[in-house]
Parts: sequence; structure tokens; C-alpha cells
Amino acid sequence: MSDSSAAAPANIDSKKNAADKTLKFMKNNFVVIAFIALIIFGSIASPAFLTVSNIKTVLLQNSIYAICAIGMLFIVITGGIDLSVGSYVVVAVCFTAGFIQDGKGILAIVMVVAMSIFFGIISGVLIAHAKVAPFIATLAMTTILRGIAYIYQVGQNRRIDGTFWPDFIQSSFLGIPIPVLILFIVYIFTIFLLKKTKYGRGIYAIGGNAETARLAGINVKKYLVITYALGGLLFGLAGMILAGRLSMGTATVGEGYELDAIAAVVVGGATLSGGIGSPIKTLIGAFLIGALMNIMNLMGIASYPQMIIKGIIIVAAVLMNRDT
Repeated sequence: MSDSSAAAPANIDSKKNAADKTLKFMKNNFVVIAFIALIIFGSIASPAFLTVSNIKTVLLQNSIYAICAIGMLFIVITGGIDLSVGSYVVVAVCFTAGFIQDGKGILAIVMVVAMSIFFGIISGVLIAHAKVAPFIATLAMTTILRGIAYIYQVGQNRRIDGTFWPDFIQSSFLGIPIPVLILFIVYIFTIFLLKKTKYGRGIYAIGGNAETARLAGINVKKYLVITYALGGLLFGLAGMILAGRLSMGTATVGEGYELDAIAAVVVGGATLSGGIGSPIKTLIGAFLIGALMNIMNLMGIASYPQMIIKGIIIVAAVLMNRDT
């Protein structure tokens, strides 16, 4: 009698531990599980989903969003946020096309890179040194950058068809579109920075507890400025790629890019409070959202229901990432 009585609680504890482990596994791998489930669903919902041409389309269309998401990841790891992603993109689109149209050649790319980093440094200085909240600083930068883009554009698109940049961006290497290869390079660079450098370890520490990181000898202000400058660089790179894909500069693009970047980071398991974030899961998160949009397009679902479904996915990711 006593043996059976003792066995019952043991069985209950064993089942509870198994359930806890299963839940923990699902929480830690939510984005991977959701992505696999989505691929299976997509293959059933539409025969066109897993075709080579459609896969290439999804990769190409979402490479720009994925680069923005990686830029956002660095910032979110520190506990910050950047609402000016779309404005960086539109400035880069306009100035890349404008400088190329003005005959600056490869120097146009260098100049836009420098501009993107410069604006990122401004945001970083406002946040790190002037103690302006990231939400406010980047919200202000949003309007400033978009205003600059509209002033420079003067209401007229700048065509760059047939120039070196669209020819490069619209080409492929070994059958892989150039934007996808650029994304791969950015991803490898991100892995190196976050996993192999003092800077990477430092921003995780800052996101965990900035004061503790400071007491440990980390130059918090310097690292924050570098992080927002790096974000500006990646957002600008996304804009330059978009200019090449469009073969023109226009101030009407970039709307909602910051929301898609934040969504990819959150779906990928990062927390907006900082200290947590994975490059591979962020990448999967970006393509999960992109694949979801693609499946719904193939199924003929209208854009407004798509927005609702995307919102539900984001909320589900946030709930799965909670500690309690």
C-alpha cells in the first residue's frame, strides 16, 4: 500500500516535469516550430508554394526586410528600439538614385553608407549622451529623415535604369539573387559580432542591466552610439538594395518597415526589454512573416485580413516569450 502511494506522486511529478520540459522546448523554439508548420501548411494550401520560382521570390522579396530586422536586433538587444527604419530606407533610396543620376558612380554608394551611419550616430548620441528615450529620439529622426527625402526628391522620381547599381542588384550569382547573397554576408557578419567580439558580449550585458554593465567596465554610451550607427548602416543598405530593385529613387517607399523589423525580432524570440536575441531566429522570424504573406497571396486572401493575421502571430510570439 505504501509503495503504490509513493509511486503515485512520483508519476505525477514525472508527468509535470515532462510537461514543463515540453513547454520550455516550445517556448525556446517557437519560431522554428511555427516556421516548419507554416511550410507544411503552405505546401498543402497551394501547389505553387514550394516551387523553385516561388521560393526564390520569397527570398528576394524579404531579403530587404530581413536586413532591416538584423539592424533592429542589435538595437533591441541593448533594450532600445528604432522607429525610423522606414525613413532610413527612403533616404537611402532617394540619395542612392540621385547621386548615381548625378554621375557619382560607385562613390554614390560610399556617400549613402556614410550618411546612414551619420544619422545613426545622431540617434545614438541623443539616446546615450542626451538621455533622450529611444522611442522619442527615433520618432523625431523618422520625421527628420522623411522630410529630407521629400525635399531632396522635389516630387519627381529619379530614374537610374541601365546604370551599374540596378544591373548589379538585379543580377544573380550561381543562380542566387544578389540581395539574398548580401543578406547572407550580413548574417555572417552579425554572428561574428555578437558571438565572437567584446562588442557583442557588451550589448547583451547592457540589455540585461546597463548599470551592472557600466560597473563591469563596459563603455555603455560608446556601445549604444555604435549600435545605432550600425542599425543606420543596415537600414541604409536595405534602402540601397531597394533603389537597385526599383531602378529609381522615390520618396513614397519605406512605410511600415520598422513594424516589420520589430515583428521579425519579436517573433524570433527577442524581448523588447533587452538582453535576449538570436540572429538565426530573427532571420527565421523575418522569413516566417514573409512566407506567411506569400501563402496568403497565393490563397487570394485580401490585404486587410493579412494584417489581422500578422498581428495575431506577433501577439502569439510575445505570449510565448513571456517568462510567466
